[in-house]
Amino acid sequence: MRKLENFHLLVMLILLVAVGQMAQTIYVPSIADMARDLGVRSGAVQGVMAAYLLTYGGSQLIYGPISDRVGRRPVILLGMGIFIAGALWALLSTNLDMLIMASALQGMGTGVAGVMARTMPRDLYEGPSLRYANSLLNMGILVSPLLAPVIGGMLDSVLGWRACYGFLLLLCVCVMFSMYRFLPETRPANAPRKNMLASYKMLLTNGSFGCYLIMLVGGLAGVAVFEACSGVLMGGVLELSGIVVSILFILPIPAAFFGAWYAGRQGKSFSTLMWHSVISCLVAGFMMWIPGWFGIMNIWTLVVPAALFFFGAGMLFPLATTGAMEPFPFLAGAAGALVGGLQNVGSGAMAWFSALLPQTGQFSLGMLMTAMGVMILLCWLPLAHKMQQQGHMA
Repeated sequence: MRKLENFHLLVMLILLVAVGQMAQTIYVPSIADMARDLGVRSGAVQGVMAAYLLTYGGSQLIYGPISDRVGRRPVILLGMGIFIAGALWALLSTNLDMLIMASALQGMGTGVAGVMARTMPRDLYEGPSLRYANSLLNMGILVSPLLAPVIGGMLDSVLGWRACYGFLLLLCVCVMFSMYRFLPETRPANAPRKNMLASYKMLLTNGSFGCYLIMLVGGLAGVAVFEACSGVLMGGVLELSGIVVSILFILPIPAAFFGAWYAGRQGKSFSTLMWHSVISCLVAGFMMWIPGWFGIMNIWTLVVPAALFFFGAGMLFPLATTGAMEPFPFLAGAAGALVGGLQNVGSGAMAWFSALLPQTGQFSLGMLMTAMGVMILLCWLPLAHKMQQQGHMA
């Protein structure tokens, strides 16, 4: 591993994002218990994740431009305060509607982490260092989804599902304190103060930015659909225990970690790595969908295709984020907001849509993941053609 400046700031950023990542998945092994306690069907609990993702993404569209004007540090502290209020509300929820609203408030708070995960690396790095930093950041961020379901499953089995939200509350308080004490301001001192609409117009009228953005939406939506459906399919349909579900849930995540590492390799061109990512996501979608045509579903038909999709997405996130962000050093906050915001709004909408489809097998899950793979391919083709014409080799 080559030396990277400001590595300690990347570690702090990983801790910040970990709060949001864990809030998204810590309760997955508890979905069946939550449904019984709240008197609803298991599929309805998917609304908790959907509400979280929608506000997590939507709030980023506000945090990003504000951070370009007032700085990164103040908006981070504000977002963490909002999350603490949401976690406390979730802990005290007595019905599903309250829990969904609390989850939406949590997402509104941790949206700031999604913006900063894309904005602060652009503040600190450029060129190959930016791609390498994004690769390391994504590898670090993937540790929390590995831990969250295991922690959630253990807490649920010992103390009940509400203990998951107590853990999140304590974690956020600790992270907020460390940010307050040790995080410096990273916003470039000479950055122009553009208004929000002008910033978004400049970004959205850029064709390459739009293609990278849609690819990132497709990648995260495919991951989110699996996360939303797996708890229902494994716990409700296959009737596996919460601990087993938590273990199976995290099995594909090391593939995403490996994908993020692979994306940071110096011996491969940007275009080659992108092709590997795109093909992996597309093939994984079909692998998930085809067993559903024949009514086949077991742990292998769920976990193996998911692992391949996670590998492709693990590559896609640092690569496409670099491609989208690098041309806009003075619009890093707005660009990070669009990338993170629309990624999560799109994945939240897809998770919500998946809750409306039949959850008796993996046909619906495979169909949605295949659709995301096709969308990623269609957006990459014009970018690949443009790079080939320009002879661009990163």
